Amino acid sequence: MSSHSPFIESQILAQRLKFCDTIRIVREQRDYSQEQLAQMMNISRSTISKIENGKFSISVDYLIRFSLFLDYQFVVV
Repeated sequence: MSSHSPFIESQILAQRLKFCDTIRIVREQRDYSQEQLAQMMNISRSTISKIENGKFSISVDYLIRFSLFLDYQFVVV
């Protein structure tokens, strides 16, 4: 295991939380509730909540779905 592992993991978590905040902010700017966005994306409201709170590591597929349904281009670092 690399000596940088804890640093890398903390950076991953920090970026995930930043990304999740962006999803929530954009959703609110579009005036969608979690329930409305979940229905549009055909996923559960609890999944939206977990994603926005950083408790769910999303796939590229989810990233694309959020981008399409929120009409927003997310920048991934």
